[in-house]
Amino acid sequence: MPQGAAAGEAAAAGAASPAAPPAHIEIDDLCQTFRRAGMVTQALDGVDLLVAPSELVVVVGPSGCGKSTLLRIAAGLLPFTSGRVRIGGRDVTGPQTELGIVFQSPVLLDWRNVLENVLIQVELRGMDPRRYRERAERLLADVGLGDFQDRRPRELSGGMRQRVAIVRALIHDPPLLMMDEPFGALDALTREQMRIDLEKLWLAQRHTLIFVTHGIAEAVALADRVVVMTPRPGRIERIIPIDLPRPRDKAAVTSARFTEYVDEITECFMRYGVIRY
Repeated sequence: MPQGAAAGEAAAAGAASPAAPPAHIEIDDLCQTFRRAGMVTQALDGVDLLVAPSELVVVVGPSGCGKSTLLRIAAGLLPFTSGRVRIGGRDVTGPQTELGIVFQSPVLLDWRNVLENVLIQVELRGMDPRRYRERAERLLADVGLGDFQDRRPRELSGGMRQRVAIVRALIHDPPLLMMDEPFGALDALTREQMRIDLEKLWLAQRHTLIFVTHGIAEAVALADRVVVMTPRPGRIERIIPIDLPRPRDKAAVTSARFTEYVDEITECFMRYGVIRY
């Protein structure tokens, strides 16, 4: 076949293919340098990342690699040195309001009960909390806290408090959810149950979700794609699509394929000396 004809057929095939949806989050050549007391620390170097709408992306890397910095920059909570960050097609130049964010500490108000802690999110946004009460009650029931709406934070376990924080982040139905090591302070059993509960919520709501963790197995169990970061300065070493069925039940997380993904990420960190046997 003549080269021109082949090229024409390829172009026609490309034109017929459905266009990929526009990225919800676009990060282009992002760099971040901190300067303090005469010291210069390069936290991020040349980070490029696209996150599709409704995608669940997990960022995994060693302590100090810039995972949390990356999340805070994307949320507009931290100015960056160079590069470009866009959410929903708009440049990020300040704090973003069309998102929910969950940190490692749930940061609940001791003088408010569970339901009131959830509704403070809409109060601070100038919305009528009465309009969101039913949604708050439904979300609390979804995470197993339906009978704890009138409890104070001191009456809850660590996992229960973090569930409240997640519901608070979701109460205004944001299109984007960011989570910065939200299960890091929990015991192993509670952490795994929280992972299961979060996946159920995500499957029901389908928000775009970026989740930061140190846990390799946790990353594989949650993600559509795992973003593997290098030690500081943080760069993206590899992005691994996770081809496992959902929900990620016991069969999925004990499968040979799951172990292969864990091994692949572990070997990345071994090459950088983050993990040494």
